Amino acid sequence: MSDDTTMNAGPGDKKTRILAATTKLLRTQGLQAFSFDAVANEAGLSRQLVRYYYASLDELIIDLCDHLAKAYQEALVAGIVKFGQVERLDFFLDYFFGMSEEHPMPDNLEVYDAFFAFAVGSGTLRDRLCESYKTLGQVIEQELAIGHPQLGSAACEELSFLFVSMMHAHWSFVATLGYSKKHNAIMRRAFARLIDSHVREKSADAPAVKPWTRKG
Repeated sequence: MSDDTTMNAGPGDKKTRILAATTKLLRTQGLQAFSFDAVANEAGLSRQLVRYYYASLDELIIDLCDHLAKAYQEALVAGIVKFGQVERLDFFLDYFFGMSEEHPMPDNLEVYDAFFAFAVGSGTLRDRLCESYKTLGQVIEQELAIGHPQLGSAACEELSFLFVSMMHAHWSFVATLGYSKKHNAIMRRAFARLIDSHVREKSADAPAVKPWTRKG
């Protein structure tokens, strides 16, 4: 397809189109369809123009990872402005387990499974994903400490790692494999019970390894 209709568009507009097209391609067809030709066709741009902005597929998918992370961050910021500190934890959990009707999760969760598959051969993308999930874990850890001050730091660290792990696995099942979204309520309730169990214990042993520690 030609990019004639975008000749007057700025570089940001074209890059946004490329990223949107890549998101749709990965979400609907998976990593096996990921190529410059497929992205260009989906975006309605020439292959040469896509290559002008991205010299390699590695650069494109890493930029997409950063782009989607920013979109999630903006959605969270928009959602938490009306909550007090203590109530923020419930919003975070509702949001990430798909239970927030006013602020639904973006419709691109399948893309993260494509990210994981691509990261097998891309150390740069692997580093990006590790940092992204670590940052989310640290945010959840902080919100747990605010929402449940009786929890010790070890319990908050453990729960934050469990949350991120459960969240990713959950969306792989629901978004990629197509299980019913009614499972959102199961996961949200299960994690609330997990928090309650740690609150009742009042203490937790330090984990065998500090969460988010990577291989040496």
